[in-house]
Amino acid sequence: MSKTAEFTALRSEYLKEFLERFPVVATYLGAEGLDPAYAALDGRLRDYSPAALHAERDSWTGFQARLAKIEVKALPEPDRIDASVMDSQLAFLVHNLDRRVHEKALDVFLEEPLRGVEWTLQGMTPGTGGARGTKAEWQAVAARAAAVPAYLRTALANVRRGTSGNAIPDRRLITAAVDAAESTAVYFEKALPEKAASWGADLDAETRAALAAACPTAAAAFRDFRKGLFDLFFEPDGKALKPAFDKDRFAAGEAEYSWALKSNLRVTRTPRELHAYGKSRVAETLAEMTALARRVAADRKLPDASPAAVLSFLGNDIPKNDAEMLSWYQLACRRLVEYGQKTGMFDLPSDYRLDVVFTPPPLRDTIDAAYYPAPQLKKGGVGQFYVTPTGDDPAALREHARAAIASLAAHEGFPGHDWYYQFMRSRAGSISSIRWLTPGGVEDSASMWEDAMSSEGWALYCERLVGEPRPDFPDGFYSPEERFFELQNQLLRDARVVIDTGIHCGFMSFEDAVTYFVRNVVFVKGPVSTDPALNPDAKERAAVASARREIFRYSKWPTQAITYTLGKAEILALREECHAVEGPAFSERRFHEEFLSEGQIPPGAFRARLLARARARSAATGAPDATNIGISR
Repeated sequence: MSKTAEFTALRSEYLKEFLERFPVVATYLGAEGLDPAYAALDGRLRDYSPAALHAERDSWTGFQARLAKIEVKALPEPDRIDASVMDSQLAFLVHNLDRRVHEKALDVFLEEPLRGVEWTLQGMTPGTGGARGTKAEWQAVAARAAAVPAYLRTALANVRRGTSGNAIPDRRLITAAVDAAESTAVYFEKALPEKAASWGADLDAETRAALAAACPTAAAAFRDFRKGLFDLFFEPDGKALKPAFDKDRFAAGEAEYSWALKSNLRVTRTPRELHAYGKSRVAETLAEMTALARRVAADRKLPDASPAAVLSFLGNDIPKNDAEMLSWYQLACRRLVEYGQKTGMFDLPSDYRLDVVFTPPPLRDTIDAAYYPAPQLKKGGVGQFYVTPTGDDPAALREHARAAIASLAAHEGFPGHDWYYQFMRSRAGSISSIRWLTPGGVEDSASMWEDAMSSEGWALYCERLVGEPRPDFPDGFYSPEERFFELQNQLLRDARVVIDTGIHCGFMSFEDAVTYFVRNVVFVKGPVSTDPALNPDAKERAAVASARREIFRYSKWPTQAITYTLGKAEILALREECHAVEGPAFSERRFHEEFLSEGQIPPGAFRARLLARARARSAATGAPDATNIGISR
C-alpha cells in the first residue's frame, strides 16, 4: 500500500470513529451526507460511561501511534495538512479525557441533548403545507429524547466522581446549571411537543406515540438531574452552595492556556504576549473611535464629542417594536448582498439567499442575534440568521440601535457566517471531511475551538472588509455612524484578548475583568455595580449586568474569545502577503475563495499553501515578489 493510500485509509477510519463517538456533532455536520448510514447517529447521545471513555482513549492513542508511523513528508500537500490537523485533534481528544472534562462540564450535559434535537429539526426535510421531517427524522428525535434519562444518570455519576477527585466545576457554572436544567426540562415538556404538533401533523401513530412517551420522560430526567445537582453542591435549604464548592475554579492556568494556543489554534505567541497585544489593540481602536466620534458629533451638532456620548446618542435611535427590528436586520442584509454584487468581492450565485428570522423559542434565553448554519455535509437545509424578539421591550430594543445593525449583519449574515458556510457547503466535495470536525463539542466548555480561528476570524474580518474604501465607494459600505459601531465591535473583540488571557492565566480576577470591560468597551463612568443604591444610572447598571454575563461566557470557554481578533489579524496578514507577492495581478475574490476552500481549520495550518500558490502565479506572470524586494506592506 502506498503512503498516500495508507494515510487515506487511516483518515477514513478516524472520521468514522469520531462521528460515532460524537453523534451530536455528526448531526450538526449532517454526516448522513457522507454516508446514509450515519443517519442512525441522529437518534443517539454520547456515551460518557467510564468504560466507553476508557475505550475511546485507547482508540485515540491507537490512531496517534499509527499516524506517527506514516512518513508525512512524503504525502501530497493537502494530505500533509490533514495529517497535521488530525494530529492536533487527536492530541486534544486525549488531553480532554486526561483533564477529566467529563466530570465537570455541566454545560455540556445540559446543552448537548437540546442542541442535538434542535440541529435535527433544523436539517429536516421540508414537506407541504408547513410540514417538516420524514418519519425517520422524527423517530430519530424521539430516540434521542428517549436516550436522555440514561445519559443524565451517567453524567450525574461522573460529576459526583469529579467532586471526590478534584474535578469540580466553577461556582458560577453550578448555579447556571440548575437554572438551565429547568429551562431545558420545559423545552422537552412543552416546546418540542408543540414543534412536533406543528411540523409533524401528518406523522403516523407509532411515531407520535414514541414522541409522546419520550418528551415528558426527558423533561423528568432533567429535573432529576437538577435535584441531583442541588443535593450534591448546595446546602440543605437549596439557597447557597456548600463552602467546598463556592469557589472560583474557572481559570485554565497559564500552562494549560499555552498548550491550547499552540496545539489547538496554531498561535505561537505566549499568553503574556497576547495580553499585552490586546491592550495595545484596545488603545488603537479607542483612538480610531475617538477620531470618528468627533466627526459624528460635528455632523450631528452634538455638544459632547466623546465616544461614550456619541454611543449614547446613537443608541437612542431604536426600533419601535420587534417587527421593525427584524425589518431593519433584513434590510441591512439585502443592502450588504447588493454591495457584494456591485463590488465583485465575491462570486455570488444568482439564487443566493439569506434568511433573517426570529429566534425559535427554545434558543431565546441564550442568544440575541446569531447565525446557525445548515448541516454542512448534507444537501438541503438553509442556515438561519436568528434575531431574538424582545416582547417590544424598549430597554431590550436599545441593544438593536439602527446604526449598530449593519456591522452585526455583516458578521452574522453576509459576507460573514452565512457566506462562509454557504460557500464551504458548495465546495464540500473538495474539502477534507476531518476539516469540518469540532472535537470535544460544537460550542461548549469541552470544545477545541479549532474552527473558531477561521469562522469567527472570517466574520470579524468581513465587518472590516465591507468598510474598506473601494472604487465608487470611498467610505466603503458603512455610514460614519455604522462605522462607529463597527469599531466598537472591534473594541469588544480586542478587549476579549485582554480579558480571556487575563482571567485564565491569573493576570486579572473576575471582577477586574468586569471593570476592564465596562470601562473600556461600554464606557461606564459610575460605580461598577448593579445595585441602584451604588449606581443610580439604570443604563450603566444594565451594562454591568451584561458585562458579567460576557465574562462568565469567557470563563467557561478558554481561548474561544481570542479567536475573533487573532483570526481576523491572520486573514488580513495573509491577504497582504499574497497581495505583495502577486502585485497588480492579485485578485481579492480569488483570495477569498482559496481561503474558504481550505475548510474550517486555523489559517496557520494552510498559510504556506496559499502563499506558495501566490508565488507560483507570480512566477508564471513574471510579476516581482514584493516580499523579496523590500516593498513596504
